[in-house]
Amino acid sequence: MIGKLARSSVLTAGVLGLRLATQAATLVLLTRLLQPAIYGHYASVAALAVVMGLLPSLGSGYVLLSKASGDLAAAANVWRYAWPLTAGIGALLWPIYIGLAAWLSEGQLGWQVLCLIGAAELLATPFTTLLSFALQASERVPLSQLLQWLPLGLRVFAALPCFLLPLAQRLPTYAALQLIASLIGLSIGWWMVRRHVPLDWRPRRATSTELKDGGTYAAMLLVAANPTELDKIVAVRQVGATEAGLYTAGSRVMGALVMPVLAMLLSAQPRLFRHARTADGDMARLVGILFAAALTWGLISGVLLAIASPLLPWLFGSSYEQTARFMPWMAITAPFLSVRLAAGSVLVASGHPLERIAFEFFGIACLIVGMLVLTKNFGVFGLISAVIVAEIAMALLGTGMVVRQLGRRRRGAQSRPG
Repeated sequence: MIGKLARSSVLTAGVLGLRLATQAATLVLLTRLLQPAIYGHYASVAALAVVMGLLPSLGSGYVLLSKASGDLAAAANVWRYAWPLTAGIGALLWPIYIGLAAWLSEGQLGWQVLCLIGAAELLATPFTTLLSFALQASERVPLSQLLQWLPLGLRVFAALPCFLLPLAQRLPTYAALQLIASLIGLSIGWWMVRRHVPLDWRPRRATSTELKDGGTYAAMLLVAANPTELDKIVAVRQVGATEAGLYTAGSRVMGALVMPVLAMLLSAQPRLFRHARTADGDMARLVGILFAAALTWGLISGVLLAIASPLLPWLFGSSYEQTARFMPWMAITAPFLSVRLAAGSVLVASGHPLERIAFEFFGIACLIVGMLVLTKNFGVFGLISAVIVAEIAMALLGTGMVVRQLGRRRRGAQSRPG
């Protein structure tokens, strides 16, 4: 079990590393492609689209993963309601997004650009994500992550021809090419999935249980996105644009170093879902392996971040010299972040997404209070302290919830006759 999980984790980490490099390349290209003011508006509406893009499938990807991990044939039945639900909710959210994005961008980007961005993130991307869940259920986790990378990789090429255009035409052209890239990635993804997973396209209504379970997973995704991103969103207001940029650059490096933990958890999810339905001891054993590996790599990555911090100005440029001063303190977060991710993944796979929502929502509250109180007197170090406190709280609370669930599971198994 450990060897197969390790091989899958390494392959998945490689694909996630490719995805991170692609996102970095896209960021560099866009900042060079667009003037700062236009890029600022684009970044805001793009972030809004990504957040709203978590909603169209209403968590049906996790429902598919849960049911198909034990019986891959069950994927076809879940797909029957998942695809029309995703299309319907995406179509309803699309005009809502356009209105919100127009207000957020103060009318600077134009309706055409907003329509194209919304179509890519609310109509195409949710289907790509849903297809990746089908591959993950069949334990083809590296392939599922490659599927999600495809549209991102194509978007890099979408940005290149825009440099040949006048400034006024660059963003509308990129938005159109981005949508085309998303549709091409979706088409390739559908071709990949149909070779490995049976899908039934006859639409049906979702049951109340499926909607309830999926809605819980959707809420979990929205809450889970905040502990990682909220600090970066609020940083500009709390510590100023310059220090926020320095902090965010260092934070992204830390996120890259804990990526092997994400790869391991993605690789283990199908097994976690499968063991959650059985009464054997494999679940506890697998959870122990995951937590030990997450904590170990978190400690290693934290030490590496602290040691390598003097190299960051060479990596980012001389204007990021202060990042070397922040990084040793930010590195404290790494082991707690790794454990928090492991706890959240285990709770979801064991059928307790509400508990993940609870401990991460508590962490969000700690983070908000900490940022409001500490940044006034300590600036960016107050922000770092708030993140450390929030991650420690989430790691401890999440681990406690996992231990409690495993205890209940063990007592339930002992009470069964025979």
